[in-house]
Amino acid sequence: MKLIKIISDKVQIKTDQTEFKEVRINDLLSISDGRHELVTCVTSITDTDISDPFADEDFIAERLSVKVVECSIIGSILNGRFSSAIEQYPSTDIVAREIDREAFERMLSVDPDQGFCIGGYAAYECPAWINGNKFFQRHACIVGNTGSGKSETVAKILEEAGKLPGANLIVFDIHGEYSGLSYARNIKIGEEFHFPVWLLGFQDVAADILKVREESSTVVMSALRKCYYQLCPDGRENRPVQFDFRQMLALLEGLNAEEVMTGEIYKTGDKAGTAKTVKGDFYGKLSGVINTMKDRLSDRRYSFLFFEDQQSYLKKVLHLIMDNDRPVKNIDLSEVPHDVAIPLIGAIAKLVYGVQRTYGPEEIIPVTLVCDEAHVYIPNDFQLSASEKRMLGTFEEIAKEGRKFGMTLFPASQRPSELNKTIMAQCANFIVSKLNNENDKSMIKGMLPDGDESVIDSTTTFRPGEVIIVGDAVPIPIKIQVSLAKERPKSRTIDFWDEWSRAGSIDLDKGIEAYMRL
Repeated sequence: MKLIKIISDKVQIKTDQTEFKEVRINDLLSISDGRHELVTCVTSITDTDISDPFADEDFIAERLSVKVVECSIIGSILNGRFSSAIEQYPSTDIVAREIDREAFERMLSVDPDQGFCIGGYAAYECPAWINGNKFFQRHACIVGNTGSGKSETVAKILEEAGKLPGANLIVFDIHGEYSGLSYARNIKIGEEFHFPVWLLGFQDVAADILKVREESSTVVMSALRKCYYQLCPDGRENRPVQFDFRQMLALLEGLNAEEVMTGEIYKTGDKAGTAKTVKGDFYGKLSGVINTMKDRLSDRRYSFLFFEDQQSYLKKVLHLIMDNDRPVKNIDLSEVPHDVAIPLIGAIAKLVYGVQRTYGPEEIIPVTLVCDEAHVYIPNDFQLSASEKRMLGTFEEIAKEGRKFGMTLFPASQRPSELNKTIMAQCANFIVSKLNNENDKSMIKGMLPDGDESVIDSTTTFRPGEVIIVGDAVPIPIKIQVSLAKERPKSRTIDFWDEWSRAGSIDLDKGIEAYMRL
């Protein structure tokens, strides 16, 4: 065996066919000069034929070959334990050996009382532990293709955290996958649980419900403000202050048809003796927003927004969402129209963060927001409206400042390349399942230390439930088979071939009638 080269994040060694004859991609090798020891992961193996200068050209024999093994450096052994830090590199006079199960278990430093077991290391059949403090206190992210097992992994983490008596996790569940968890309080927004429109705050009601852009619709916004402050003299546009949506509509209709007295009287003609009037400032200019409001009120899908609740309802909502009497609060948005679901997520995140900021260090109960399909509402997109930027700004502030107030994020996404880079950069731990898209892999690689980049390429061949966890919450970044949670999420995957094979009939009339009732 001979060392070919060693650089900051890679090692390349040359050996013969007999040495390391069983070595495979993703195996761990120890590289040591007797004083300093590196832990590396095999990333490529090349077998090259070489010519024998003493062989007879006419003699047919087995050709000599050289095996070149290239490894990615993932850490070092310090005081007998694995560490992601590298204090010193070995010299060129090195010895390489495969790390067996006994050596692997010996070099890991884990305290089961400080975290939870997520599964087992695939190559060594020993438990894989996550440090709970390091995982939840500095933001974490889980990414992977559709069908790679992200939801199963999230369910496993929720289940383990749910065993703690004071756990406090809030899940934004767009598809209702976690609605059946027995240890969670399922808050299904819709007919079962209404979310009055004023909880969004006046600014977001105008932008997200009425689709009025302040920068281009100054007349309409002026009329809306006039009506709002008439209903709420002490109102605050960026706070959830109660107002009656129907009363606001009535006031707008009045402004749209308002005629103002001039103080003069007609002296002749059919109108003789009657007061002269002129059209009001908003006369005929509010028809668009009035029609939008009427449309929202008549659409059953939005009915949960227009219940006549008083200001005290705000406390009820926040108690249901933030009280830690249940370890997980699942915000089920599966029945909410997409154009409203996203603003609701932003409103809830802003409310929770706003309340959390008011507590002193000795009062804080930590909260983690689990953001399912996070790329939908915390995107890496500069073409955003003012209201979308406000919502994104809330999540960015939580990512940058939330830890001071005991609040962290746990985004889950199948498209990491579309996730907000500011938020991704604040994540200290990444759970990576199967990834095929090169843009997605590049995004994750850009967030990791040099030594961890190459391990992301191996995820292309992962099966569902296999992950690599990179960060300070795990002792070593190698493949883990995640254990299934006792209570699993509701899968949205439909087996097309099996369903077609059953040749079931479609009750199309039922579907049409249900669609028309929406």
